[in-house]
Amino acid sequence: MTTATAPSHPLPHTTTPAGERYDGVIDLERVKAAHRPLYTARESFTADGNTAAALATLQMWRALIFAGFPITPSTKWIETVAAKVAAQGGHRRVKLLEAEHAVADYLVGAAAACRDLIFPTATSSVGLDHMTETTRSLGASGLGNVMIIDVYRATANFPLCIEGDPSDTLAHRDDGFIQICARGKQQIYDTVIQAPCLGMHPEILTPTMPGFYGIKDSHRSARLQVEPDAEIHAFQDGWIPPCTLPGLINGDTAMGNCVTSRHFQGFKLEQKRRMEQVFEWLPRIGDDFAQRFGRPGLAFYDEAGWPADGAVDIAVVSMGPDFGTFEALRQRYEATRRVRVAGIAMRLLTPFPREAVRRRLAGARAVLVVNQAHHHGRGHLTLDVADALDALPGAPPLVPAFAGLGGADVSSATWEEMFDEARAVAAGVLPGAPRIYHEGAAL
Repeated sequence: MTTATAPSHPLPHTTTPAGERYDGVIDLERVKAAHRPLYTARESFTADGNTAAALATLQMWRALIFAGFPITPSTKWIETVAAKVAAQGGHRRVKLLEAEHAVADYLVGAAAACRDLIFPTATSSVGLDHMTETTRSLGASGLGNVMIIDVYRATANFPLCIEGDPSDTLAHRDDGFIQICARGKQQIYDTVIQAPCLGMHPEILTPTMPGFYGIKDSHRSARLQVEPDAEIHAFQDGWIPPCTLPGLINGDTAMGNCVTSRHFQGFKLEQKRRMEQVFEWLPRIGDDFAQRFGRPGLAFYDEAGWPADGAVDIAVVSMGPDFGTFEALRQRYEATRRVRVAGIAMRLLTPFPREAVRRRLAGARAVLVVNQAHHHGRGHLTLDVADALDALPGAPPLVPAFAGLGGADVSSATWEEMFDEARAVAAGVLPGAPRIYHEGAAL
């Protein structure tokens, strides 16, 4: 029988009120030096959305372990990551687990072990649902180095649909993640690069959930421009300082703690305050990205058609790739109907940027809100917009619309039908009532 003895050279550590810190256990400089770059110069080629998201995560020196589980339509993310890691060799690993809940649990342990590294995965629909027990904890954990890329798909309901609408991500609005919607392959790539800078900011420390539409963006290809790995590292390192919080290896973590209601209130207050810091830092990160790479960075929303005075007859609020059809149609509709039409495509979903949305919509005669996920009321986006306009004197009437459910295309005829409805509401002819639209008809 042998007796365990203490190591002759114990690791140096620091005692803090929250736990022990073992600084230097992971040599971050050595990890960075071991990175094998995918790209050493800017390149342009054709790629789908899953590939764009995968390449962005692979170019991060801080991402060493890629946990995942295949589910349509996000499977190609883990397939691309696994193929590149196998081809490159080196110190990186892909961890294919038995189910989505195990992936989320794995992210907790790994991210808590070293808060200075990034731990990404991708999932969709019921995959995200199966993670819920853990994502609800992750959202409050302070582990801003967790990134769950959600490839939007009509969530678990009847009938099953594997095409993309944002009902899965909208069903998880209260998980506590920063949720950002991207549209188009370039914006997907750029958003995934920027997301950890936001989540790991010392005043935010909140996990991120960048997302994009399944099939419409995940499986369709377009031109993508990628940056050199070294440039991405310089950008991220400028925004991600060494984390001084406790964790399991370089400190402790709040995961698993149990408190009474007396302490719960303060914890939630602090969580909300950290989330509200997103409004300040997201535009700054986006501006820095734009200056470095010459493309738009993170923003509260994309916009099209707004005059200098902000006065329009119809303001549109939507999200996702179908906003591109709106952009292509808008001017023609203005010319034929003699009205002014402008719109925004939401990027930041959680926390919802109420102040910015209120300012943008203040000069509209009517606001058409296009929801692409099933809702028993006026729609997820409609309720957010209504909340934003609540404090605005003489707020414009809302026209709640549903289109593109289950990933259906929102055609030009459908947009025109929704415009006509909003124009009638703006003129006081019709009240704004929730309607479902498809192929140019109100159903």
